Order: sequence, then structure tokens, then C-alpha cells
Amino acid sequence: MFGLLGLRRPLQAFASTTVSTALTTHNSIFTRTLMKSHKGAAKRWRKAANGFKRSQAARNHGNAGWSSSTLRGDGSKAMSTKQQTKRLTKLLPYH
Repeated sequence: MFGLLGLRRPLQAFASTTVSTALTTHNSIFTRTLMKSHKGAAKRWRKAANGFKRSQAARNHGNAGWSSSTLRGDGSKAMSTKQQTKRLTKLLPYH
């Protein structure tokens, strides 16, 4: 029983010194803040050579009865406009 008490005291003293040392070293660590990507925009837009591109809504369902020439033009990619590109560069900083 006395042997256990003798072991506890040095461990407690050691633990308190390590905690205080860890707090002082934590204050001296400099962290770089990172910008977050807008997740809604990241799921919809992809980076292209001259801006951003996205898929258009079409040809997912309900295509029966349409001619193939009509369906061929639907579902293509759409490029971003100048105003959208300006906004998307802020929303997606790492794309």
C-alpha cells in the first residue's frame, strides 16, 4: 500500500509539468487559416480552361416519345458566364 502511494506522487508531479509545458508550446504554434470551399458549388461546378462548367438538367428520366435529334441537344455542358466565374473563383478557391 505504501509502495503505491510512493508511485503516485512522482507521476502526478510529472503530469502537471507536462501539461503546463504543453500549454506554453501550444501558444507558440502558428496555424495558417485555410479558406473553405463552398460545398454546394463544388458539387455542381468543375474547373475548365476558361472558367467553370456544369451539367444541364435533362435526359435523366421521361425521355420516351422524344426524337433522338431532340434529345441529342439536351444534357450538354454549360459554361459559366463572366459574372459567375468571378463569383465561383471566390467560392472555390482551390479548384
